[in-house]
Amino acid sequence: SRSSHRGTGASSGMAVGCRMSLATLMMATVTSTASAASGWVTGTWTTGYWDCCKPSCAWKGKGKVSKPVDSCDSQTGEILSEANEESVCNGGRAATCTSNKPFMVNSNLSLGFAAVAVSGEHGLTGDVNCGQCYELKFTDEVHSDGTWSWGGSHSDLVGKRMVIQVTNIGYDVSGDHSFDIMIPGAGQGVFTSGCTIQFPGYSTGDFDCDNRKGGCSNISGCSRLPPVMQDACRWRYEWLQWMEKAGKTNNPYVGKTNNPY
Repeated sequence: SRSSHRGTGASSGMAVGCRMSLATLMMATVTSTASAASGWVTGTWTTGYWDCCKPSCAWKGKGKVSKPVDSCDSQTGEILSEANEESVCNGGRAATCTSNKPFMVNSNLSLGFAAVAVSGEHGLTGDVNCGQCYELKFTDEVHSDGTWSWGGSHSDLVGKRMVIQVTNIGYDVSGDHSFDIMIPGAGQGVFTSGCTIQFPGYSTGDFDCDNRKGGCSNISGCSRLPPVMQDACRWRYEWLQWMEKAGKTNNPYVGKTNNPY
């Protein structure tokens, strides 16, 4: 789910707010397993989205960063130098940069970007989180409404890690939901105008297989997306194991580092 405070914008790399280089982040995920247990927040879960809007962290004055998160020109694809350009979802030209898509580093580690859900009880509070990076570790918890259980991580995903940078803020979610990971094909939510402007010739339904919340149900739907997005859409099924077996992976639970990088 996404908030009207949230846009889609992009960062060309994990260097704007993170205090560690990619190489150091990779080393941290290898060495932190034993030492980080007491410094992690658990019992929180994640979703996915991609709506092509300008991310809220791309506006000035958010987070302790040297500059706002990048957004890209919806017509040329170039990174915009002006942080005050309006979102493509509100009539402007600022859109998500396609470099904000997730990618696999190795079989046990992926990198990506995410919106934070700030109304839960997991230590995320809003604009101050812009540009921060968190290490996530997928756990074996499942969702339960007291009567039946569903979703969670596929068994092959449990224990794997993902480092995300916060590029967006969501004020419309509650409870234990923490991160909305940017994944092409995972659902546009309520903001359905941006992607068709950024990628003329495609229909709204092409960007999430006509499923606004949840997105494409299988990997074949990725072929409907623009070519530049298809590899990241496939990542959802090949690395995240989305709906691979017995309804898993579906909105997986994670443990997250208590202090951002």
